[in-house]
Amino acid sequence: GKVDYGNTAVAMTPVDAVTRNGVLEIPLEVMKEKKLVSFSYVNKGNQLPLMAYITPKGMLVTAVSMCEPCRSTKFHIEGTNMVCNTCGTRWDLESLNGISGGCLKYPPDVIGHKIEGEKVKIKETDILNWKPRA
Repeated sequence: GKVDYGNTAVAMTPVDAVTRNGVLEIPLEVMKEKKLVSFSYVNKGNQLPLMAYITPKGMLVTAVSMCEPCRSTKFHIEGTNMVCNTCGTRWDLESLNGISGGCLKYPPDVIGHKIEGEKVKIKETDILNWKPRA
């Protein structure tokens, strides 16, 4: 359903991700409860910080948790905005269009997912194919 974030800032909650058979999984239940979670893909020296969040319209988004120009991997939600903890750049949660700040063109880069059972699943190949924009 829809989420009204109001004026409360929502911090990232770290969750453990499991990679099996070429698919990374995080629990959907924790995602629904926390609204904004961070997790890492780690394999053979590859490590990529990832995030998942729920938009005010109730859509689940998975993305690379990186503000590339300033190298931050931590974000929080304020009202209808995604905010970088380091540079303070703000993006609209629904569209990820830049609103204010220095890194407007580099919102968390969306990676596709699917929901199966009680898991949010991301293909390992989609993670490995990701390339930084900056």
